Formats: sequence, C-alpha cells, structure tokens
Amino acid sequence: MDLPRALALVRRHQGRALRGRGRLAESRVLLEAATAFFEEQGEAYNQARALTDLAEALHEAGENTEALAKITLAERLLTPAATPHLMYLAGLRLRCEAVA
Repeated sequence: MDLPRALALVRRHQGRALRGRGRLAESRVLLEAATAFFEEQGEAYNQARALTDLAEALHEAGENTEALAKITLAERLLTPAATPHLMYLAGLRLRCEAVA
C-alpha cells in the first residue's frame, strides 16, 4: 500500500469518527478529500464507501437532498457483489427521503 492511499483511508476513518462525535463540518472536509482521492485513483469501491460516509454526514446535518445525490453516486459505483453495502445504501436512502 502506498502512502497517499493509506492517508486517504485514514482521512475516511477520521471523517467517520468525527461524524460520530457530531463534528459534521470537519467530518465532511475529510470525507470529501477521501472521496476525491479514490475517484482520481479509480478505486470505485473505496470511493463508494467514502461517498456513503459523506452521505451519512450530510443526512445528519439535515442536507438530505445532497445526501441522496451521494447515495446515487455510490450505488452506481458498486457491483452486485456488494449486496450488503447496497442494502445499507437503500436504508440510508429511505431515511433521507423520509425527512427530505
């Protein structure tokens, strides 16, 4: 594993942790950076994971329309083999739609 990829993974996990602590603005910055890195590298699965985390943060911030857009992007990146993650995204979509 190369250092830039490792740092992107760390940013993603830090973003998730900050979201869990209610520090949504900081979380968003890290998750957007991780998403951009994985997109540039063509790592669809990790990009989808970062987008999912970003959608969670947006949902918690009340930005459900934007969260739904991130969910749609993540769904398009995943293969049918990612069924558990796709099911999670479906549940997150329902939560966002319920308050959008």
